[in-house]
Amino acid sequence: MISQIFLVKSTICPRIFSNLSKKSALAVLACAALFGLLPAQQISQQALFAEASFDRWQAEGQREQVPWKVKLFPVTLSVHQRLEAGIEVHLPFQEIAARRNHRIFLLLQVIDPSRRRYRTCQVLDLDQAAPDPARGKRQPDVPFFWGMFVLPGNYDVEVGLYDQATGEHNLERHKLEVAPLDIDPLPSAWRELPSVEFLSPATGGLDGLYRSDVEGRLNLPLRTGRPLHLEILADMTASEAFFSDTAGYERYLAGILPIVKVLSQISPSKGSVSVAALDLDRRRVTMEQPNLHELRWPPWKESLVSGGPGVVSMRSLMERRRSPEFLRDELVRRLKEAPDAPGPAGDPVVVFVVVGGPMDTYSFPDLSPISLSGQADCMVFYLQYDAKAKANSKAAAGGSKNVEKMLRPLRVRTFTVRSAESIRHTLARVMEEISRM
Repeated sequence: MISQIFLVKSTICPRIFSNLSKKSALAVLACAALFGLLPAQQISQQALFAEASFDRWQAEGQREQVPWKVKLFPVTLSVHQRLEAGIEVHLPFQEIAARRNHRIFLLLQVIDPSRRRYRTCQVLDLDQAAPDPARGKRQPDVPFFWGMFVLPGNYDVEVGLYDQATGEHNLERHKLEVAPLDIDPLPSAWRELPSVEFLSPATGGLDGLYRSDVEGRLNLPLRTGRPLHLEILADMTASEAFFSDTAGYERYLAGILPIVKVLSQISPSKGSVSVAALDLDRRRVTMEQPNLHELRWPPWKESLVSGGPGVVSMRSLMERRRSPEFLRDELVRRLKEAPDAPGPAGDPVVVFVVVGGPMDTYSFPDLSPISLSGQADCMVFYLQYDAKAKANSKAAAGGSKNVEKMLRPLRVRTFTVRSAESIRHTLARVMEEISRM
């Protein structure tokens, strides 16, 4: 893995940082690497830790020469199906303002249960510090955040701060206990993953939702008796439910993108996996990657940028009855093409996994049953992601029933997922059912 350095100068404003508890942060320079790589790949990181005399600090013990607060967040299961830990450093605004034009290093070292050492850093180039006039003299602390994917075990965490201009430094030590899941339906999913994988603070927007900076892949082998033709279809429709509501659409994408990314890592013993993004309102496929080995993020991202909320006018949406009929049409088309799709020779088992939101806002036409044309070995799994977490939603349940009716006589299994845990259990059930086909 090659380290990359990102240099971005920013104006600091407390209003912006009020949202950093949601795991976003200012990073004017960020680099992350596993200590012990080839020298040419770690020179920049080694130089920063060496300039700050981090190894000497460790021998001297904890110290606080600059006021700060360090907080460790409880480890949780993320929608990416990885255990995620968070560390936040809070600096008083007065300290930030007093150190304008200083370069401040924030350094993090994590030692895993096997005593492997992982290091990452942020370098803050503080050109300006703009106070919030509404708060007067009581300016809030400025937080900086690190996120990281970890495996179960006990870790030693050391957080350091170094002011290059004054030579002042802080060092604080913590213990991080990462418990395994109480009941894990996918106990081998983290096999061969690194103990620690840092999430770049410089990665935001769609890249941050998808986590394009993460290289580790889940271990999701799927054994079937017959060749498997698996197609993952994601409903990326920016309908009137998200019109002019970018935040609402992002909440939807924050669940859909990780779910699709996880599903794309299923590895059949014999067969093929394809991924496609659908726009049901505009009746088109916005992105497709057949017979994939690894999901390519750039074209996926481009399809979202060009088709986000607000692209279609509200009037055009209101003037026609919205129907998910295009989903049915695509399933029929793909079902007919499945026997000729790339993959091992033999009669394939055709499985569609449809990932989308509740369809209770759609109007379902009365359609005749689908003609199977001999393709009886087909299964549709409909994963209904409820971004608003409306428990016991009768409307959402009615929408899923209408989907099943629209796709008859295809076998349809519907699952509603609202959390990382429910996604994991649903994934395990879907894989188990496919393996028995």
